[in-house]
Amino acid sequence: MQSKLALSLSAIALLSASSLHAIKFETLGYKSISMGGAAVASSTGSIATYNNPALLGKTPYAVEVSMGGGASEYDHGALASIQKLDDIGFLDTVDKATQDFTTLTEPDRANLIDGTSVIIDMDGNAVTIAPQAYIGAQVMGFGFGVFGASDTAAVAVVDQNRTELIFADSSNVLTGYSKIKTDGSIVSSNATDYNNNSIEVAINGGTTYLDAKGAALVEVPLAYGHNFETTIGNIMVGGAVKYMHAITYTERLKIDDSGEVADDVKKDEESSSFGVDIGLAYQPSFAYDLTFGLVAKNLNSPEFDFADGTTYTIDPIVRAGVAYSIFDSLEIAADYDITSNKTLNNAVESQMLGGGISYEPFTDFFALSLRGGLMQNLHSGDKAGLIYTAGMGVGVKWFQIDLSGQMSSNTNTVQDVTVPQYAKVNVALISRW
Repeated sequence: MQSKLALSLSAIALLSASSLHAIKFETLGYKSISMGGAAVASSTGSIATYNNPALLGKTPYAVEVSMGGGASEYDHGALASIQKLDDIGFLDTVDKATQDFTTLTEPDRANLIDGTSVIIDMDGNAVTIAPQAYIGAQVMGFGFGVFGASDTAAVAVVDQNRTELIFADSSNVLTGYSKIKTDGSIVSSNATDYNNNSIEVAINGGTTYLDAKGAALVEVPLAYGHNFETTIGNIMVGGAVKYMHAITYTERLKIDDSGEVADDVKKDEESSSFGVDIGLAYQPSFAYDLTFGLVAKNLNSPEFDFADGTTYTIDPIVRAGVAYSIFDSLEIAADYDITSNKTLNNAVESQMLGGGISYEPFTDFFALSLRGGLMQNLHSGDKAGLIYTAGMGVGVKWFQIDLSGQMSSNTNTVQDVTVPQYAKVNVALISRW
């Protein structure tokens, strides 16, 4: 879909080419994205620095470097509604009524009635755009890199007091105003009702709009993980200290697909802080192919400021995971968010449960990786439903290219085409030595 609104939100999210992060636990990295978000017990190598630094204590290669990027879109109802308004030409018909009410036809009146219902129903609905980019490196038990993703949410704010189809009408010699009722008939109105109740006043006056907020943050961590061999098994402990630079952003957008600014409320703020992550992993002595993982990120609750005076706080997030290597080439893994994590869409938090399977039949010279999984947000406000994940990597040990993606089971209809409410894609390059 080539929605101008989606492109506008993406531009907001990409205020800084190197600054990308969010307040939920991101599915970051080719393996995590394609295995239902599982990473805390299975994401060894260059991405362990982000997902669980304790796993740096069990890296299978002396050196691994990876880089990747992609984006996700999650329509909580707003984007489909905006596209429907555009498809029926609702805003064009409003402009037509504003310029000359007498030119409205019966289909025009039906268009205005249908479009008004769409706008009323979309109050509180949102659309989020979340680009990602990262480069990570693991050298023995050390990890470092630049990791990021952004969250930009546009939430529909509908003036519920101004939802009537009242327009200035020069042909109405009594009052100069006319109203279109829900049955399509036209009755006389007045200036007071027009100013207090007209949807045209709400749209053009900026009381019905899209409230866009973006938070982008770059993480530059230095991490280390160490494996302690004990009589009860391998105990891995790791941690990361990271520099964090944030850009926070607010703007009001018009309720159409133009991406135009509704007013002069356009503010961004830059600030920096530091964060601390701690991770644990355990392989019991009776089954070294089994790994349990636990990570706590942003333990110090770093804070950043919006220019409007509100505070953007990255709360601590805790995730647990388990992984089991059935063979050297076959692994299954699962993760669960112990904390329910905030998002910029206040109606939805993020508490993910998911897992998947990874099959790597070749690793010595030729490299092939096939992965799949399932995941779901357990929060009651979620609309995506079950999310299917998959990925594939090909190449040689020293250089591989990988494509991974996610797609929700729940769908929307846009321009008569059925599309998933949530979708994500990621492309990565990996080199191991």
